[in-house]
Amino acid sequence: MGFRWLHKVEEYSAGILFLGGVIVSLYSVFMRYVLNLPPAWSLEIFELLMVWSIFIGFGIALRENHHIVIDLVYDKLPYAVKRAVCVVSNFIGAAYCIFMTVTGIKMIALAHEQQIVTIDVGIPIWVTYLIMPVGMALLALYFILKGIYAIKGDRTEIIGHLGHDIAPDGILDDKAKGGLHL
Repeated sequence: MGFRWLHKVEEYSAGILFLGGVIVSLYSVFMRYVLNLPPAWSLEIFELLMVWSIFIGFGIALRENHHIVIDLVYDKLPYAVKRAVCVVSNFIGAAYCIFMTVTGIKMIALAHEQQIVTIDVGIPIWVTYLIMPVGMALLALYFILKGIYAIKGDRTEIIGHLGHDIAPDGILDDKAKGGLHL
């Protein structure tokens, strides 16, 4: 999609945050069940790291087409209708994500103004909320890009990974008939 540097930043940051969450979780389990000294801060940090990795992962999943799709009806549609549905659905998704980005920015501003901090660690709550507009902006970017590709008629975007084996009329050739397409 042309943003290789952004892809690397997303993948490394999501991976590091996820790995950090796993390490904190393992440390917490060890301290609680082996040493009987549960750290009070671990749940708060674990949740922060995991939520951040998940919100960054939303964009990665959409970009790589690893999101959940139910295409029972979509697969039966003619190519032109699939293209229109793809364009409309991607721009609806982008609009929702833009709304959530703006709402997230408002939420951060309010939390910053109120100067609320987390209970155990004392992290300003606006820092924990920061992932909402960041994650939703990334997701909006990918929805917009996918919508543009659908407008341009990118067959992979409209039909999916099996698109190279499917004629514009939607009929599968012999190579595609044996594949699993959910």
